[in-house]
Amino acid sequence: MGNRPVFLISDDAAFAGLLKGNLPPSGHDIEWRQTLPSNLRQPDYGARPLIIDLGISESIQALSAFRAYYPEAGIIAVSNGNFKKTEEALKAGASYVVFERNGGSVEILKETLRRVCEDISAREELEALKSLTRPKVIARSAKMKNLLKLTEKASALPFPESDRPVILFGQPGSGRELIARLIHLKSRRASMPFMTLVAEEQLTAAVMEARGGTLFIKELSVLGEEAMAEVRRLVTKGELSAPAKNLAIRADVRIISGCFCPEDARPLNGLNYLGLEVPSIEERREDIIPLANLFIEDLSAFLKSDGKYLTKSAREALLERGYPGGVAELKRLVHRAYFLSAGRGIGAKDFPGARPACSFKSFLDERLRLYLRKLGQLERSNLHETVMGEVEKGLIELALNEMKGNKLRAARALGMNRNTFRAKLKHLKIKN
Repeated sequence: MGNRPVFLISDDAAFAGLLKGNLPPSGHDIEWRQTLPSNLRQPDYGARPLIIDLGISESIQALSAFRAYYPEAGIIAVSNGNFKKTEEALKAGASYVVFERNGGSVEILKETLRRVCEDISAREELEALKSLTRPKVIARSAKMKNLLKLTEKASALPFPESDRPVILFGQPGSGRELIARLIHLKSRRASMPFMTLVAEEQLTAAVMEARGGTLFIKELSVLGEEAMAEVRRLVTKGELSAPAKNLAIRADVRIISGCFCPEDARPLNGLNYLGLEVPSIEERREDIIPLANLFIEDLSAFLKSDGKYLTKSAREALLERGYPGGVAELKRLVHRAYFLSAGRGIGAKDFPGARPACSFKSFLDERLRLYLRKLGQLERSNLHETVMGEVEKGLIELALNEMKGNKLRAARALGMNRNTFRAKLKHLKIKN
């Protein structure tokens, strides 16, 4: 294996000659430049350590630019004793500062460079492992394909934009945590922990465990006012309140949160967060069968069995069903059918609670027949207005009940805007 290339940014030819003569035997080849390359997007630049001479006039700007393009890069600033510039270099993102610019010896620099290269090698190995364990995201539908494109764009943003908090809008069970993990693994924090927060009392402990990595808040609405204030403090100041008065705990984490609708995200208004829509399974029905096949494949691999497959009747049954619990409900359903099926083929009869397919029209036909028998006469019954009014009223009341009285959520679930929904409540005399 050849020597690892190292960037050296310096305008001192003697210093560059000293490093070129001493570092190659240690496994490093110096690429000397007086300024940064004009195109920092070259594929292999991020894997090159950067040694920057703080004696040059634009050293801090060059350091900041390299760090912005490559947040995980190993950057060594070489100081000649100017402590003000040393402090600026550390704030701009230098990994190490070496005080031997005029000392003539490069031994400390060699040792520091060895550490930087070990860190880079460890990250490269981790990336290779992550490629084997990366979340499997099914995206046959247009909405899921668009979501994945947006996560790619968000991951390509330069630092510090790449650390913006992310709100994933969508129904519980739609796969928000999977998308959150995918965003984490594409970020500069991929080698650090990914923690999931379920209850607000776990906030401090989860933040401490996730330091340097990503904290995923499963549902933003579970946080009370105090916990929400702490989240705002984390995002804006990078700290948490300490139990002791007037003290703070430094905590470098990226916040990603699941959120049912924009109304629930109001406490975070004013923060520069990135909002992404995670489609429900009803909005991505092209993905139902591929998702079911993936669940069967993963379960077969876990059980080390020969595997099973969905028969035509099973596929038709899955496409005809509704999934109020989202992708999570589909997964549970497929797993149970896997164990209930006698042979290798999973049929419609293997799904718990499977019933003959029944359209909404068939359901109404049956109910209206009973209604008309009781009514006794069809003339003067004002049937259309009566049925439409009762069905609409019952549907709105059901939506309000399911959303615990939250009008915006209920309107969103029914596909209405807020003003139309409020007008319906008034017209149908529905009390919240």
